[in-house]
Amino acid sequence: MCEALWMKKLLLISLIFLTFDLFAVSEVDSLKNLVNEQRGEKKVETMLRIMQLTDINDTTSIQNYPQEIFEIAGKLQRPELIAKTYWVEADRMFDAEEYEGAIPVYTEAADRYSEIDSMEAVGEIHNSIGLAYYYLGEFDKALESQLEAIKTYEKIESQSGLTRVLINMGMVYNRLGDFDSSIEYYGRASVIAVATGDLARLGNSYNGLGTGHYNAGRLDSAKVYYRKALLLFEKTNNLSRQAAVINNLGNIYTDEKDSLEVGLQYYQRAYNIYKEEGNLRNQVFVTEGLGCIYTELGDYSKAKQLFLDGLKLAIENSYGYYIIQLYYEDLARVYERTGNIEDAYKAYKNYKIYLDSMRLEERLFQAASIEKKYEFSKNEALISKLNAEKKLAMIQIEKDKAFRNLGVFAILILLVIITYVSFGNYHRKRINRLLTEKNIQIESQRNELAQMNASKNKFFSIIAHDLKNPLHTVLGFSFLLQHEYDHFDEKDRKRFAGDIYNSTNNIFRLLQNLLDWSRIQTGVMKYEPTVFELSSLQDKICNLLQPVADQKNIQLNYEVPGDIFVYAMPMMIDTVLRNLVNNAIKFTPNRGSVTLCFQLFENHVTCCVEDTGIGMTAEELDQLFSIDSKIRKKGTNNEEGSGLGLILCQEFVQLNKGEIWVESEVGKGTTFCFTVPLAKEQS
Repeated sequence: MCEALWMKKLLLISLIFLTFDLFAVSEVDSLKNLVNEQRGEKKVETMLRIMQLTDINDTTSIQNYPQEIFEIAGKLQRPELIAKTYWVEADRMFDAEEYEGAIPVYTEAADRYSEIDSMEAVGEIHNSIGLAYYYLGEFDKALESQLEAIKTYEKIESQSGLTRVLINMGMVYNRLGDFDSSIEYYGRASVIAVATGDLARLGNSYNGLGTGHYNAGRLDSAKVYYRKALLLFEKTNNLSRQAAVINNLGNIYTDEKDSLEVGLQYYQRAYNIYKEEGNLRNQVFVTEGLGCIYTELGDYSKAKQLFLDGLKLAIENSYGYYIIQLYYEDLARVYERTGNIEDAYKAYKNYKIYLDSMRLEERLFQAASIEKKYEFSKNEALISKLNAEKKLAMIQIEKDKAFRNLGVFAILILLVIITYVSFGNYHRKRINRLLTEKNIQIESQRNELAQMNASKNKFFSIIAHDLKNPLHTVLGFSFLLQHEYDHFDEKDRKRFAGDIYNSTNNIFRLLQNLLDWSRIQTGVMKYEPTVFELSSLQDKICNLLQPVADQKNIQLNYEVPGDIFVYAMPMMIDTVLRNLVNNAIKFTPNRGSVTLCFQLFENHVTCCVEDTGIGMTAEELDQLFSIDSKIRKKGTNNEEGSGLGLILCQEFVQLNKGEIWVESEVGKGTTFCFTVPLAKEQS
């Protein structure tokens, strides 16, 4: 992916911390004035509170507190106060990221709590030791400590503590690259969280399961868990966690390449949440992801502007070398793709400066590659210039030689020149005429090839996106039903089965249209018209689609004047009517209406499908029957569509000697009409 972020947010954080520090300083001063007047247990509690509020670097004023607490606790015979003192001091070191120093103090605290059989505290401390080892990169020791915490919590049956440790173990295994073990522990945590109703940790567990499946390459299962986590974070109104999950979903769709637009939408949602929260640091990171998507989409101007804006914020706010070097690498990529070799070279030089020493060789290689390309461009220009000068010198030599011989062969050369010029003019005219004819032929072939490419691209787009997405749903839910059936209640299983049925039904309808369309493209389907009664198709189609309309409480109306016999292919007209009525239902909101009517003329009948739906804009109307249209629109209930149905309708109507058109206005519905020739005896 791409890289860069960090600054106005830092100012905001600094102000917040400053405010907290002022409150803390004020409270510490009050407590210090109070502690001199207190005795016994109350004095110990006040000193412990002062230790918690005092910065780790400010030890002078409280350096005698632990010893004084130990003396008071000894007189009172309160060993739990000694244990708590060790715990507080270890937490202070942990918060200051002094993990190595915190571990032995945590260990002493755990031993003290074990002596007084306070096992809840022992489990929590072992969990903290595990996190300290995790941040030190000593993952084996982290797992050992967390396993000790699990044993403790299982012994005292602390479900809340057990859930927290299992989530942390899932995090460690994910970092180790053991994704199956990570999924196992996140799964165990989710089962306990469901049983205890702990929505916050259930959301964290589902997010961890999504990450485990994502890293294991199971993107469909990752989507399912990320979406479950998102629902929980929305329910608990945790905006920061929502943004993190939305960003994870953006990563999935970006990795799938054929769903970059979807990934773009998720990144934009995450960015908007961070912006609403004032989290500038995360805005800068998401901006880098947005820029990468626009780069892959070929919108280099937009990508460059995002990278420049993000880089500016990252540098101004000192968000670190890592994100800055990512942005410079991204900019170099954009400049290189747009042919701006000099700016690409400059960006790579800055990228080299910020890249850490572990990637020094790779950094120098990439920069050298750009530098060589830059030098090659300069050398190529120099070589071209030298070749031009050489040619000019040779021409000048030939001219001198010609002038020396001109006196002797003047008349002969003149005749030769005249003959040559005449022949050259004739030959040039002939070549120009042939070139003009060839250009016309090439232009015709180019247009035909463009149409063929558009058809091919449309076909692959449908296969890659519209056919792949419902298959992903089927695969994802069926995988979960097979491997984690007992983890879901009956309501979830029924919903999964319903989603699998709907996706399979969508696949069937899409394959039916694809088959008909491919038969036309390959010439397999022949135009073999017959005389038939049009109303028979209308009854069949309306009966077929009535259940679909009933799901949205849409009224289907029929207005058929008498018996109408037409001369066309029944299958094709059936497909056209079925697609148009189905589209009308798709884009009509609940409790709307769809009307199917026919109007008889001298030589043809006009068939119209009119709805009370959402209508279309002028831009959508212009691209409606275009095979390479990039406009996609979901139905009023988020129904999916490929756009192939209307292309199929147009080709079938034209094959049957008819015309098709549409009238629409946003918010006022749409009317599709097409004509079918009447049977000769009826016309």
